Amino acid sequence: MLYQFLFSDGMTGEEAVARFLISIFVFFISLTVHELAHGFAAYKMGDLTAKIDGRLSLNPVKHLDMGGFLAFMIIGVGWAKPVPVNPLNFKKYKTGMRWVSISGILANFLLGLLAAIIYTILLATVGFVGVAMQYVKLLLVYVMWVNSMLAMFNLLPFIPLDGYNFIATFLKPDNKFIKWNETRG
Repeated sequence: MLYQFLFSDGMTGEEAVARFLISIFVFFISLTVHELAHGFAAYKMGDLTAKIDGRLSLNPVKHLDMGGFLAFMIIGVGWAKPVPVNPLNFKKYKTGMRWVSISGILANFLLGLLAAIIYTILLATVGFVGVAMQYVKLLLVYVMWVNSMLAMFNLLPFIPLDGYNFIATFLKPDNKFIKWNETRG
């Protein structure tokens, strides 16, 4: 991020600033939607923890992890503050864990898909002519890219990622894969 902003070859200062601001916006939106999806799924499964903590919100500040944001600003990879979930409150433990685990991934996939649909509609109708439309195009491409990457990364079956939590609900606690993950995590 910061590297891209400071050493932006072939871009004007205005373009570099616009890219920087768009990427920050996309970072906040993508991670906020991801964490909100976890909290909402937990809420629907019977856990009020995220609601009580004020985390069922589209306000990015509620989900901001300063270390994750600083990492994003410097190296372009960051994270949000995980939504608190108490699976003991779920009506059905395994079903609740599955939905909470996969909900963030699905939210990122759907957000990226929505951006792709809007991009396709704009391309087919008005095109991306003019400076403003070039920034709209850039915003949509960033939304597609960031959300695709977030969804794929979170599918990885390793602690603490969502993919691990999802797969773990199908395995017995004494499974070798579970034990290996817990000893290295």
